[in-house]
Amino acid sequence: MLICLGCCALTMLTLNLAATAQEGTAAVDPSRTIQGIVGGIGFLGAGAIMSTTETGKLRGVGSGAAIWVVGVVGIAVGFGFIAEAASVALLAFLILTIVDWAQQHRPDLDNGRGTSDGED
Repeated sequence: MLICLGCCALTMLTLNLAATAQEGTAAVDPSRTIQGIVGGIGFLGAGAIMSTTETGKLRGVGSGAAIWVVGVVGIAVGFGFIAEAASVALLAFLILTIVDWAQQHRPDLDNGRGTSDGED
């Protein structure tokens, strides 16, 4: 929730800055804000991904992807695209729910790690 809020706030701030910028001052480009947010979210998502040294398998990839999608939802809300943000949030929820259900009912889908702990 905080990631989404932060992305939304940065996007709204950029739009407000662009709207109030006077001629002759530095240009404000909202696409630069998106680029910065995506880079920052990438670092947060990468921090959620871990590798076990015994097996070399990655854990937390689903969590990292969810962090990235939440950032996108925040950007969409910040730009005022509420319907798009709601659609992306609903689709992400459905995908995560289906994957979790599949991992709980089909442990063989969990890449041989056994039962899922609900993180991915």
